[in-house]
Amino acid sequence: MKNIIALVVIAFLFFSVSSCKKKEKEIEPAAPSIGNVAPDFALKDVDGKSIRLSAYKGKVVLVEFWATWCPPCRELTPVLNRLYEKYKDKGFVILALTPEDTDTVKDYIKDHQVKYTVVIATQKTINQYGVIGIPMSFLIDKEGKIVNKHMYTPDFFNELSSEIEKLL
Repeated sequence: MKNIIALVVIAFLFFSVSSCKKKEKEIEPAAPSIGNVAPDFALKDVDGKSIRLSAYKGKVVLVEFWATWCPPCRELTPVLNRLYEKYKDKGFVILALTPEDTDTVKDYIKDHQVKYTVVIATQKTINQYGVIGIPMSFLIDKEGKIVNKHMYTPDFFNELSSEIEKLL
């Protein structure tokens, strides 16, 4: 009798665990692949202006997922400012997406003198890009295709500068 109960318990655990794994996979974001067209989005910037990624076709775009509370994201802000200032007149755009509330983001922008466009992201957009950690960057070419994905590294500026120059 103990063996039968043990088998029932094991079978229950096996099926319930496999069921959970299936659900995890269903909700796990699928990251877009390099070479594919970047998922389009229509979101609002911190001033309420509509921002659509597809409107930037013909420009090189860095889509940056970040948050004000994230230490590496905070380190990345001056690096992004430098990249933006260096290439903005050559057709380079940064769209920094965060799911945070607008007031928090506006305070951060003011305190850190952010020069590029900051957009309020939805969970749908975060999922479309398969973002599971931040900061996460997607470099998009003039045709709207993802050229590369980046996590922040100490040499981020030089890595991105080299890639941006090839695309411009």
